[in-house]
Amino acid sequence: MKKMKPQLSSNGLSNAPIERRLLLALTGCVCLGTVLLLVYTPPVTTLALFIAYSIAFICLRLLARTDGKVDRSVPRDIKQNFYQPSISIIVPAHNEAAVIGAAVQMLLQQDYPNYELLVVDDRSTDGTEAVLRSIRSNSHCRYRYYARPSGSTPGKSAVLNEALHQTNGEIIAVFDADAQVEPDFLSKMAPYFADSLTGAAQARKVLFNAEENFLTRCQQYEYCMDAYIQVRRDTIRSAVELRGNGMLLRRSALEALGGLNEHTRGEDLDLCTRMHVAGWDIRYDPNVIVKEEGLTKLGPLMQQRIRWTETSIIRYLENASQILFNPQLALRTKMDASLFVFEFIGPIWLFLENILLTIRWLTGHMASQTVLFATPAMTVLSLYFVYASFLGISRFNRASLGRSIQGTAMVYFYLSFLWLPIVFYLTFKILSRKERHLVWENTPHFGVAVE
Repeated sequence: MKKMKPQLSSNGLSNAPIERRLLLALTGCVCLGTVLLLVYTPPVTTLALFIAYSIAFICLRLLARTDGKVDRSVPRDIKQNFYQPSISIIVPAHNEAAVIGAAVQMLLQQDYPNYELLVVDDRSTDGTEAVLRSIRSNSHCRYRYYARPSGSTPGKSAVLNEALHQTNGEIIAVFDADAQVEPDFLSKMAPYFADSLTGAAQARKVLFNAEENFLTRCQQYEYCMDAYIQVRRDTIRSAVELRGNGMLLRRSALEALGGLNEHTRGEDLDLCTRMHVAGWDIRYDPNVIVKEEGLTKLGPLMQQRIRWTETSIIRYLENASQILFNPQLALRTKMDASLFVFEFIGPIWLFLENILLTIRWLTGHMASQTVLFATPAMTVLSLYFVYASFLGISRFNRASLGRSIQGTAMVYFYLSFLWLPIVFYLTFKILSRKERHLVWENTPHFGVAVE
């Protein structure tokens, strides 16, 4: 195996000047654009608005289309010939004593003939190692584990990079410690890698405790919306994203990229962006399921969403030039990335736009020819997410018309409640910090009876 490039110092710190400069420039452009639109709107500004609206409309159509003509299914002959590359399953675990035993036992029931399972106990203090040791006593030939010593580089990315040296599979399957899968999971996902351009594949995530309370139901409906968007992206070979749990990675692709980025708080989102930039295809299968535990309390949920959102913002800031100016990267992928950036910058733009509108109204300078951008653009974007939520809930949750409408409303208000404060908080955080502190930010798992 190629030697992985060092990504992070052992103290878990990394300088973060790039995203600060880019975000500052982007915020400055938004402020300037808001002033120009509300104060001075010559024909050139109107033309720029028309082009922006056209691009947004095309991007939304690409992501929303349901009648894609590109056949992205696994060829029948590959399924019949049972394409079976060697697979190494890696499960990072940090204080997961409540759930790790059930996950390991389930993964050991895979009907795939050529796989190994490695669990990495990352300095747990809750008895995780004792659980792993008891499983080992059963002498299952495919299973092994090891415990990382104190002082090891923090973060899930570091754990996975280290585990790559301990495994030999052509494909790396990554699961969280609370994962629940069917015995045929690997058999269904492996054939995607018969295509040499496939660098990764992602299964659909669902919650096994979706009906526990209001928050878990909202998360389940959110996952349905995400699944719908992912399917549309996969149909047109756009920017399919990895979701950490239930993702399969081609080892040679990881080696070509120098391993996982240990600077990030979200290895999955960062990796899929780097794979797209490097020309690797990522596949998504909505019919293969990986179950996980949803968060039942608002505090941990907010922390999780902050981590996910921060990773998404930083990956686009750090890879902005490679995304925008890479001639090998498909236009649809560039537009997809641009749409996400607007999801982040849109609320700030909308806030500034309304502040200036209020000032003009109070000073008596409101003009009839005032041109707005953020307000209609955010409206269009919100309508798209409403559309995706409704179809995702209807299809993947098999909900009735009334339940789909109810679920769509829940997702809209739930995401609005989370998204707006997170965006403003992260903007301030990224602009103000000089270095990024990385620790293992563990999502709390309590364990629910396996269905």
